[in-house]
Amino acid sequence: MTEHQFASERHLDYSELVDEFRCRTTAWIHRERERVVRAQRALRVRELALVRVLDERGQVDDSLAVADGVSVRAVHEARATAEALEALPAIAASAAAGLLSTEQLTAVVKVADASTDEHWASEAPKWSPRDLADEARRQRTPTAAEAQARRAARELRFWWRADQGMLDGRFSLPDVDGALFESVLSAMIDRMRPARGQPWDTRARRGADALMDLVRSYAGRRADDLATSPPAHLVVQVPLRGPATIAGIPLADQTVERLRADARVEPVLVDDAGVAIAVGRTGPALSEKTKRIVRQRDGKCRWPGCERRIALEVHHCWPRSWGGADHPSNLATVCATHHAQLAPQGPLLLLGNPHHPAGLSLVHRDDLPALAYHRPTEPCAEPRAGPDAA
Repeated sequence: MTEHQFASERHLDYSELVDEFRCRTTAWIHRERERVVRAQRALRVRELALVRVLDERGQVDDSLAVADGVSVRAVHEARATAEALEALPAIAASAAAGLLSTEQLTAVVKVADASTDEHWASEAPKWSPRDLADEARRQRTPTAAEAQARRAARELRFWWRADQGMLDGRFSLPDVDGALFESVLSAMIDRMRPARGQPWDTRARRGADALMDLVRSYAGRRADDLATSPPAHLVVQVPLRGPATIAGIPLADQTVERLRADARVEPVLVDDAGVAIAVGRTGPALSEKTKRIVRQRDGKCRWPGCERRIALEVHHCWPRSWGGADHPSNLATVCATHHAQLAPQGPLLLLGNPHHPAGLSLVHRDDLPALAYHRPTEPCAEPRAGPDAA
């Protein structure tokens, strides 16, 4: 657009323009809109090329958000897209031809690489931005640090609206916790059938009733009944390529390992289209007998200083993926909060003699002398990954 055109557009009378289009046929309006959209998309590619050069010259920072009237996130996405397009000429050409929206372009550069550039240049226009974003997540295995960040972001807040006598709240739960919450609450809601001849209540109200059923169940049980959490039944999709997912959320390898001991995991092998190919045997890696022995021995969370005695999980002191055994001498009960901080998902290991009440201590995974001292001499499993790989 020339400066003269830009100046004339600034003095545009929108109502007159709308009236002008009202005199046009519907077919003409459709064609004109398509032309304008394609022109906008072509200009977006040109803008990204300008952003790329400015970025190379150190001229792109968060202040650009103020100048452009966009969010800081939009600036970061534009910078990442501009950089990625240099290695994706086919996608850049497709976008310049008006075939990709800004949202599609932002998402597809996170999916494609030089080897798949041509494929995604033709495929991406057929995909929604949401599906492209999901595909990008599926292709990338989260790191242990990202899994920790998800858990660190968990929260539950509630407050009273005293004027209406209502308790309100909001919550955020990470991957596995969120999937378990959804699974349990959905099952409870679906079983809440009305009495014969009575109308169904709304799903939102049944959800509130289900949550209160859980609260009342907890309040009414004895402390010794709460020492163990009920086994979670989780369906984990295992694709031919990329990370395992739960409820569509990619899982870090370390998170999958954490599920082995307690959760009832139902592995489902899926193809590239997400269609199930085979369903594996459902069940925990540890027998109920072994878990019962460990829980009776420990009685509480073995994290030093923690006295929590409810909702305990069984943990492999020396991770199974590092060659640790499924024997009680390598197992200890920990609460969910501290379990997330232990290897292979977290930075610490709980090592020593779990049979002694004070026999376990925390060791950082970077403390190589301590790890060498505690390393099992006769691992029960072929190590799949060591401390440096987890």
